[in-house]
Amino acid sequence: MTKIAAHAIALVIVVLIAGQTMAEAVVNITGQVRARTEISDKGFDSTSKAQQATYLRTRVKADATIDGNTHTVVQFQDSRTLGADGYSGSLSDAENVDIHQAYLQVDHLWENGLAVKAGRFEVNLGSQRVFGGVGWHNVGRSWEGFQTWLDRETFRFDAFWLKKMERENTNGNTDFDIFGAHANIKSLNLDLFGFYEYDAHYGDTVAFDAMWMSPHTALGRANFGLHWKKKCQQFDFDVNAVYQAGKMQQWDEPVADSLASVEHDIAALMFAFEGGYTFDRPCKPRLALGIDYTSGDDDMTDTDHKAYNNLYYTGHKFRGYMDYFLGSGSEGLMDVMLRLKANPTAGWTVKGDFHFFQTATEYADPMDTSGVSTTKDVGMEFDFGVVTSRVAGVKLAAGASLFLPSESFAEMKDPSPGFWSYFQATANF
Repeated sequence: MTKIAAHAIALVIVVLIAGQTMAEAVVNITGQVRARTEISDKGFDSTSKAQQATYLRTRVKADATIDGNTHTVVQFQDSRTLGADGYSGSLSDAENVDIHQAYLQVDHLWENGLAVKAGRFEVNLGSQRVFGGVGWHNVGRSWEGFQTWLDRETFRFDAFWLKKMERENTNGNTDFDIFGAHANIKSLNLDLFGFYEYDAHYGDTVAFDAMWMSPHTALGRANFGLHWKKKCQQFDFDVNAVYQAGKMQQWDEPVADSLASVEHDIAALMFAFEGGYTFDRPCKPRLALGIDYTSGDDDMTDTDHKAYNNLYYTGHKFRGYMDYFLGSGSEGLMDVMLRLKANPTAGWTVKGDFHFFQTATEYADPMDTSGVSTTKDVGMEFDFGVVTSRVAGVKLAAGASLFLPSESFAEMKDPSPGFWSYFQATANF
């Protein structure tokens, strides 16, 4: 355990004890231990061998509610790959404990008034297609900043400031900040949001044994979007949409003792739709069809940047469980999907997804030695999973996925399928 984590734990204990004497406090301790074994062979070369690893994540959360209105929350986390740090079976530890969340929250600054939260915390927005805590990941995503909100019977309005990077530059601001607002209209199940990413970092490149800096902002990107979900009898619908606009710099090599940079205009979008139907049968089978589209840049030589950036989303929930497309490629991506889920008996869920992938814009076909041909071909993915809560005290999940790549995407003739599987056990307390 790190000294910082040890001191933080001691501080929490002192605060909780002091809180009991200074104010009426209710302390709630919760936690989770999750172990997941994965077997992966995501390469497309038939000579490659599958890799196996087991990931362990442990979380303990202390939530002290003071006078029924104020919360002090600290959540510790240990994330590790079993045996990877070399400390298993030794007399040393990996000093791997960190703070996943630590914040102060006031539910009402005055009666039925604004709520505020400051510190380190998860940010989950809508279906997590834009902002998400990435719970599947062995670490997860947390932010440091400030959030305030007003919650009423018919709506909730949030405003937030998140500090992505503090560079502590005494010569001027070079930090990366995010400023945003979010409104939830409860009667419509509609989320509307907008946020601005401002990275004031100059950007730097070492050349001629000197550091050259451009006086231009690295990124100024505005994001406007919505998330809407609706259930109508046996039908359900889910829509995500985001438009991105702004400016960004592309850095070139220094020429004539100066850093050449080109300002690009951002104009990109994302649209995702899923419509499902749940049949009136004992096992509640649900069949759904959807599309997830992110724009690509069809001309890399101009100063228009049209490739959508996937931002801070919970990637594993979208675009296939094999996570080939977590990032933001310049060609964009179109994912047409078919989903089936059912509950064959109490405490059991089985599901299967099919994905057909193409890029949104064409890319140079690496299989064409002439360098003339272009293509959108990517491949297909099949995901299968089963979840059960029938074992007392633990939730068990298992799954397997298969990816059939195109030759162009795999960059080889007759590529082998990619394969991935997992088994996971989660216990909450």
